[in-house]
Amino acid sequence: MTEPAHLVTYLEFGPSFAAAAARGLPAWAASVRSETGVDEVMLLGEINRPERFALVETWSSLAQLNTRQTAGAHPDLAAAPGQCAPADERVGEPFCVGPARPAGPGALHVLIHIDVVPFNLAAVGDWLTDQAEAARPAALRYDVWRQVDRPNHFTAVQVWADRAAYAHHVENAITHAFRSKLLALKGALYDERLYRRMT
Repeated sequence: MTEPAHLVTYLEFGPSFAAAAARGLPAWAASVRSETGVDEVMLLGEINRPERFALVETWSSLAQLNTRQTAGAHPDLAAAPGQCAPADERVGEPFCVGPARPAGPGALHVLIHIDVVPFNLAAVGDWLTDQAEAARPAALRYDVWRQVDRPNHFTAVQVWADRAAYAHHVENAITHAFRSKLLALKGALYDERLYRRMT
């Protein structure tokens, strides 16, 4: 069975261009959503940083995604005014994926980039899986993807019903224990960003 592929694109604009980007990006996300082979597209706007966005895509296979990228990834975004840096793309494969429940308009979306030193990955994989499975009863979605070209980099995709559900998760003992174990092996800052879904 062919596994899906995931693409997370982080976008950052100058603060004075944030409103224009928020108006223009939904149309671009809609164009991606219409492409052959794409299963899901989410456009997210970062809370408290309105100039930063993330586009989360799921494709039916890595081959489909590669075909799209070979044809020219994000051709329209390259010309979008006000970007502080080129789009930062992370291609991932499923690592620990569970069922998702419908999310309402007030849902909180969280993307976490986890970079660990490239040894003892089996233990890290176990920790990530245990954490995801422990969190899923309370989460609307909790998936972990592994970066294709850097297997020591992971993306956690979380959806919570509201801030209270998220707060309960980050404050509980299981999450604290997980973060404590990761601390000894992390290769970069634990990068957690909070979003609202735009489209």
